[in-house]
Amino acid sequence: MRLKNKIYGLIQIFFLIILAACRQVPSTTQVSPTATKTKQVTLASRKDLTHADLVSGFEPESIIPEEALTMPEDALPSPHAFQGHLELLGESGNGDMTVLLGSLSDDYKHLPEFDYGFIQVDSYLVPIQRGLIITAQPKYNFILEPGRIWQEPGDQGFSRASLPFALVFKGQNALLNGTLTFLFDDETVSKVWYQITQETTQNTKANLWGLLDAAYHPESIPDAEAIREAFRQELAQRFPTQPISALAEKYPGIDLSAFGKGVTPEDMGWYGVVVDGVNYLGGCQTRAGTYPYCEWMRQPSYSVAKSTFPALALMRLTQEYGPEVPDLLIRDYVPEAAESTGDWETVTFNNTIDMATGNYDSTSFMADDTGDKMGEFFGSAAYDGRIAEAFNWPNKDQPGTIWVYRTSDTFIVTRAMQNFLQSQTGGDDDIFDYVVDEIYKPLNLGPGAFTTMRTVENNWQGQAEGGYGLWWTPDDIAKLTTFLLDGGAIDGEQVLDPDLLAVTMQQDPADRGLPIGSVSSYNNAFWAQRYGRAQEFSCEFWVTDWQGISGNVVVLMPNGVVYYYFSDSDDFVFSPAVMEADKIKPFCP
Repeated sequence: MRLKNKIYGLIQIFFLIILAACRQVPSTTQVSPTATKTKQVTLASRKDLTHADLVSGFEPESIIPEEALTMPEDALPSPHAFQGHLELLGESGNGDMTVLLGSLSDDYKHLPEFDYGFIQVDSYLVPIQRGLIITAQPKYNFILEPGRIWQEPGDQGFSRASLPFALVFKGQNALLNGTLTFLFDDETVSKVWYQITQETTQNTKANLWGLLDAAYHPESIPDAEAIREAFRQELAQRFPTQPISALAEKYPGIDLSAFGKGVTPEDMGWYGVVVDGVNYLGGCQTRAGTYPYCEWMRQPSYSVAKSTFPALALMRLTQEYGPEVPDLLIRDYVPEAAESTGDWETVTFNNTIDMATGNYDSTSFMADDTGDKMGEFFGSAAYDGRIAEAFNWPNKDQPGTIWVYRTSDTFIVTRAMQNFLQSQTGGDDDIFDYVVDEIYKPLNLGPGAFTTMRTVENNWQGQAEGGYGLWWTPDDIAKLTTFLLDGGAIDGEQVLDPDLLAVTMQQDPADRGLPIGSVSSYNNAFWAQRYGRAQEFSCEFWVTDWQGISGNVVVLMPNGVVYYYFSDSDDFVFSPAVMEADKIKPFCP
């Protein structure tokens, strides 16, 4: 480790203090670092992770307050420019863990090997690789998101960086959210402190932490200027965001407690309300305080993916290739249907995305999706095994008549749409990449949304799952829901089939989808709930929503208001938010 000498350090500190009096680090994004009410740290409040801690080391006992990894509000600009690889050393033999819920073996307390490229863009530290990163470790994959770079007087001329990351359980959607931090100059780097303080896993909670040696490998990054420009564009295109507290200021009389009500607070990831082009964001609390990077905190989709990937794929294919697409037969595009124990002769794409194939074991709510047979489906990492288990259901009814929820149906229709797309293009098109290119990228979603869970072939680059396996930020949710409520057009071009979108959004009284009891339905991978006089409204209306196991809910209301939350409490409560949204824009004339 190369340290600056005392004289240089004193001159540098004096210079930085003078400079700080004249200049603050400019913000190039519309979103505050947390977009929630949070204690703002300052340069004077540095108690943890000091220069001595990160250079000489210390004996960590547990996680520390997240404010120690947060860019101070009066941060000084960095004189250094990070560009190259950050390599952590000794990952497999260092680090610690406290399991708070469930059970994890000691193998889970270590990070995978970490050696990734980063580039500094103004005051941001941007990973070259975004989205899901497949590692060689059998327990975890990585997700890396942009962090911040600044300088503090006590750091003896070094700059300080922190960034958000997530550990994703191998072959699963669940993740653990963390932050890491270090000091650096033009040639060297300090030790790296990391900690995990939040997760969305339902049955597992754990704190992880460690102080690792590291190496900085400065090098030229190919296409550096293009990466910088793309990131600046990403910041400029973020959805306007304000703290959830601002919603009550904008709409006096709103009871903010209705948003998040019914969800165990310590299990909440983030939540928000989208109205009139603003995303009012709350949550992002961890066991160590407010997460420094709320806008970059990714949460697993679980079954929200059904609404945001296969459903959009079907609407886009229908718009591009014609209204007959939903009525195409599964057996014509998934040859494995011929080996099924059920009957797939007349089952359509639409029947399958509706969970109404007529092939099932039980009509009891969620019995098939949580039973032993579905366990075999989820446990089959390879495509051949997974598609065989997806078809391993007996026939009991005509297609399109009975709703039986099964994630395996979504896997089938995802494969069918991919094979149909390839039949039209003559290529080897991937259906998830099609949705990314046709919808996600034009909507200006960030690159962290451009990867998905897949089957194990080619190092986990096989068939896209479809029924789960995405990771969202609040910005992604705001853009996707606004797109749907605005009619499925981007820059004046109709992207989604308007008729299919209309029935999906419950705008056609003649097509509510498959009934779930007396007041709920399921249509094209969207849930829907009926409201009316029973809730003391003077009219009847339907609210569509996306749901994911663990307690992930996105509610798209016909008055244009969106309410969402991602949690791991298994709570699905949103009627209080619907009632309160009526005060923003009345549902009834």
